[in-house]
Amino acid sequence: MKTKSSTILVFLIIVTSFCCCNFASSQIKTSGTRNYTDLTFSGLPKTVVDSFFNHSVCKQVLVEPDYYVWCLSVIKWEGKYHAYYSRWNKKYGFEGWLTHSEVAHAVSSTPEGPFEFVNVVLQNQKKEGWDINNSHNPYAIVNDGRIYLYYISNDIKASIKNEKSKIDYPDSIWFVQNRTLIRNSQCIGIATADNPSGPFIRSGEAIVKPDNIKFKNIAVNPAVIHRNNKYTMIMKGDDLNHEEWFRIQLVGFSDKPSGPFDFALKPVYNQAQTEDACIWFDNVLKKYYMVCHVMGKNELAFFNSADGIDWQPDNREIFMKKEFTLSDGTIWKPKRVERPFVLTDDTGKPIMIYLAVLDKNVSGNIAVSIEMK
Repeated sequence: MKTKSSTILVFLIIVTSFCCCNFASSQIKTSGTRNYTDLTFSGLPKTVVDSFFNHSVCKQVLVEPDYYVWCLSVIKWEGKYHAYYSRWNKKYGFEGWLTHSEVAHAVSSTPEGPFEFVNVVLQNQKKEGWDINNSHNPYAIVNDGRIYLYYISNDIKASIKNEKSKIDYPDSIWFVQNRTLIRNSQCIGIATADNPSGPFIRSGEAIVKPDNIKFKNIAVNPAVIHRNNKYTMIMKGDDLNHEEWFRIQLVGFSDKPSGPFDFALKPVYNQAQTEDACIWFDNVLKKYYMVCHVMGKNELAFFNSADGIDWQPDNREIFMKKEFTLSDGTIWKPKRVERPFVLTDDTGKPIMIYLAVLDKNVSGNIAVSIEMK
């Protein structure tokens, strides 16, 4: 009897050890199978470049013949992919982004497109509100069945009131003569909808303005993520420690999508001027990640954070160069490559990056597939 009991005990110990080892092994495998240093980008078919310059919408290309196209953000909604992007009529020149931009909406059945235009969700010129001029820098997120569309606009009402305190909408000459004033009137707003096509209800007031304590002049380039009942935003302002314009990015937090956001005093990165952040949370690696544009550099920088507050360069450092490898091995180096937006799957794994491209007076958004082992 004693021998039989001992045999059973030994058997149980062996089985338990085997199960524990396999469980631990599976846990290690799950957390170790995602490595950003192995991240690569699919080559672009040469037809993508041809379509771009011909203003022809196709897979991986979002362009419009009569418009400059910029700033794309994508959400997944009921099996479809919805893009929100900035556009403005070419008659205003590329610099018209500051004063004549609107936010358009397009839809696709796949993340790479082609995206088909649906409607304009935020107009350039509005009859009322703090944001009567311009709609730019869209950044959309989904939470609790609602779409929160962050954007920037120009809070210029105080500068264009007439003697009777009525609003006289400016003409083109005023916009040209007051460009610095307009630049320093940019603030962040939010528009909310229950449907990707809207209607989007705009905030009555700007939700982020320069406070002249942590940053000055502008509040632009919002990037937002919702996690653990908290909204995390990274946005760009001018550094108070520089007399000239010096762009920095700060991280802020709020319990509500419309704020108020409490921004940290310490910039995300202060070794160079940065802008155009895109952020996500990797549910496997349990980290926040950010890709942004470092001004004057030929690459997009890559950062990570364990808590969303303290950020440091990732081991990869460079997410990608501002160039595209084509399927025939040649390299396309556009004049400007900015405004990265990374789309992830449900686990937080990057699957696509969208980039705003300007080359030979043509601008649009290019989608590049991301591959990770």
